[in-house]
Amino acid sequence: MNDTTVIKAHSRNKKGKNAAFSLRDKGLIPAVLYGHNFPPVTLTISAAELAAMLKPVGHSAAEHALHKLSIEDRSDIPTKDIMIKEIQRDPITSKVLHVDLYAVRMDEKIIVPVRINVTGKAPGVQKGGILQQMLREIKIKCFPSDIPQAFDVDVSDLDIGQSIHIADITIPAHLEVHEEPSAAVVGVIAPTVVKEEAPAPEEGVPTPAPEAEKKPGEKKESA
Repeated sequence: MNDTTVIKAHSRNKKGKNAAFSLRDKGLIPAVLYGHNFPPVTLTISAAELAAMLKPVGHSAAEHALHKLSIEDRSDIPTKDIMIKEIQRDPITSKVLHVDLYAVRMDEKIIVPVRINVTGKAPGVQKGGILQQMLREIKIKCFPSDIPQAFDVDVSDLDIGQSIHIADITIPAHLEVHEEPSAAVVGVIAPTVVKEEAPAPEEGVPTPAPEAEKKPGEKKESA
């Protein structure tokens, strides 16, 4: 759990595209807070503050981590333990357009995706194989305070044709895995060999007819 990261927000009354554009011009991001038995609240948060929070650990890790939210102008709403449920981005510029925040209860388990961090160098890759990562996250169920930042998967023993499955990863007993144990996480595959085809004859150039086979003792006819 991260007790130091506190997102400061303010309540928002105006909605719609024009209002959202105006907020972004002021360096603010439209957001909404909702949760179990908690009515949705429309908010604004600082774009710079959000970017600073996402940068150290990467977007994926920060989105699934636990944070605290303080609504500065709503004294009736206490500081909430929240997760970033979804970040909507501009498909071209990748700028944040909207953020969905989810209020969690610390005494209730939730299902969250945890990032897979591949470490080490696979011997199979040094032999010419290709490292292929099939899963980048593992879904687990746990209390919000127990959410790990990532699972490290060491590929130092992987040769060509070998792979690591979810069942091979050491996961603490208090974390309930919501994936198939047989699912492959990462493996080393053999390189693809491209077979070269013989070049096709050029158009307009006649293909020479095969020379007739001579019989023993037969002389070549003179013109």
